[in-house]
Amino acid sequence: MSLVYLITSLPRVHRGEPPPITRAELVQRCRDNLHGGDRAEFELLLQTESVEETVRLSLNAQLAGLDAEATVSSIVNERRDGVPLDRLQPWLLRPGPQHELLRRHYYDVTQRARTEFLVRWANFRVDIGEVVTAVLCRQEGRSRDEFLVQMQGNFDASAPRIIANWEDPLLGLGSRFGWVPRVVKALGEEDMIAMSRTLDDVLWERIEALTPTETFRIETVLALYLHLRIAERQAQWSAEKGAQMLERILAATAPSPSQVQR
Repeated sequence: MSLVYLITSLPRVHRGEPPPITRAELVQRCRDNLHGGDRAEFELLLQTESVEETVRLSLNAQLAGLDAEATVSSIVNERRDGVPLDRLQPWLLRPGPQHELLRRHYYDVTQRARTEFLVRWANFRVDIGEVVTAVLCRQEGRSRDEFLVQMQGNFDASAPRIIANWEDPLLGLGSRFGWVPRVVKALGEEDMIAMSRTLDDVLWERIEALTPTETFRIETVLALYLHLRIAERQAQWSAEKGAQMLERILAATAPSPSQVQR
């Protein structure tokens, strides 16, 4: 009954509209009403998204030139997911190939998840991350080898296909994933807000595609949380933040000279 009550009491999140509820409030209501396997699956999603968000905030802090102590402080103050830092992996607060470790984290999620929704969401995050990294590497004139450095630790077949089809505008994945042309086109946009909106649209539609048609299932709650994250992010957009986001993405994809195997 708690799951049914929770789902019927929560507001819907609509694309392009302001968040109808804060993330903190949603998390608290879910923790008050979910139990057993449903609660464990929700907490796993929270941890998954918290890892991604912490990587983003850590990179922002590094780009701003903050020292280690200030980086931790910035992350603690800005995170909204309700997951204590001591429950996250120690590598999140250290400079380094966090994108590589993030993919490994997604792999761990696929082993622990109870729902097909969360398994497929983790795999999708790896797929789209590989495509974004490859396109930005090509735009910056980086080589296959430099891209391959970024893909160490991948657990999907996309990276080998990308390597084999490096010169293909769609990286050899156009027929495999219907969203690839939109992502590739978006990453060529000069308007950072337009680029971000398209990428978020791809995420939003993937969430909808993964959500079962039956309403009263934990997947409905998981989808609501993910949609709320997108709505929350869009509500905070500005042209300045858009430019900073692109700078962050480019910094995240750039390997150090010592990493590249010649």
